[in-house]
Amino acid sequence: MKLPIIECGAKGRAFYQKPSACFSILCRNEEITLISVIIPVYNAEPYLARCIDSVLASACVGFEIILVNDGSTDRSPEICSGYAEQDSRVRFVSQENQGVSAARNRGLGEALGEWVVFLDADDFISDDFLDMVARPEYQDKDLILFRFAVCASGAPAGSCDIEAAGDGPAARCYQGEEMLPLIRRILVPRPLEGGWALDFRTPCARAYKRRILEQHAIRFSPDIRIGEDLLFNLEYQLRAESCVFLPRTVYFYDVHGDSSSHHFNPGLHENHVLLLQAVRDALGRCGMYAALEQDYHSYALENLTYVLIREIFSPLSPRTYRESRRLCREMRRERMYREALPYNRKTGILPRRILVLFFRLKCCLLVNLISRVSYVYLERK
Repeated sequence: MKLPIIECGAKGRAFYQKPSACFSILCRNEEITLISVIIPVYNAEPYLARCIDSVLASACVGFEIILVNDGSTDRSPEICSGYAEQDSRVRFVSQENQGVSAARNRGLGEALGEWVVFLDADDFISDDFLDMVARPEYQDKDLILFRFAVCASGAPAGSCDIEAAGDGPAARCYQGEEMLPLIRRILVPRPLEGGWALDFRTPCARAYKRRILEQHAIRFSPDIRIGEDLLFNLEYQLRAESCVFLPRTVYFYDVHGDSSSHHFNPGLHENHVLLLQAVRDALGRCGMYAALEQDYHSYALENLTYVLIREIFSPLSPRTYRESRRLCREMRRERMYREALPYNRKTGILPRRILVLFFRLKCCLLVNLISRVSYVYLERK
């Protein structure tokens, strides 16, 4: 989708009309690529203005912002409405609270751009992020990957020091069979060549082609509340034929200590069973299960340990030890976990292999102890 430019001023400044379903007009004989920035909003009042302002400050001229209010109870809707009234590039839609997956899906249904970028309302981006997505040399790619940085809670946009991030000008392109290792990194995280550490499980700090999302009806699963990002990326990268990684830090995560990982998560077991089945189905539909079978089972074992540490034997769990043992027995009966257990010796880090070994041997007391110690260690990291 190309951005409609009504006229250009003496200095080349572009003035825009509200996006419509079909348009393409030229300024200085150049087509402007439209990027849809989707921002799900839920009770984000302290951070929302910083987030939106960071997009509006972009060097890129061809973008739209889609704010999706997901039943906020604070002043977030008023803030969104104010921006939409002041700037025609900002569109505001609202719905009852349905969760972040439904909000992102609503944004995808509203999007008009050739590219789609996701931004969380408590994070912000650099002013050159969208400009790099719109560069002509990357328009034949299906996916663009970037780096991200972590900032202190409430840090002003532009205040995060990224000099130590090791940004470099070189881009790395992938296509054809080179895409398989990128898919593998979704299931078993590892750095890219050159030591670049990327998060292949998040929808942030990357740009998707909307054509591929629509052609394959790729959406976030509202039935999976943890791991839905991984599933979305897997579905997309199984269809993407090319990718470019730009070693530039463009996305800034705000860490403010109220993550769901710091709370007791009942229902993780049921959630991860659904997630594992959905991942396996996605691999099967694309004929990739055989090629990624070991990686899939390693991912299943990762999920198993996550459930043991964060739910079954979490120090925050109100369940009795007897109830926890019963849940352990249920997990051992799950087909996906049973099939993954023989891969424990081949994959994963040593602490995980030890925990899974005692789980397999039904040593519940040791599983309980290791899980609780692991929980405390992870919380202190």
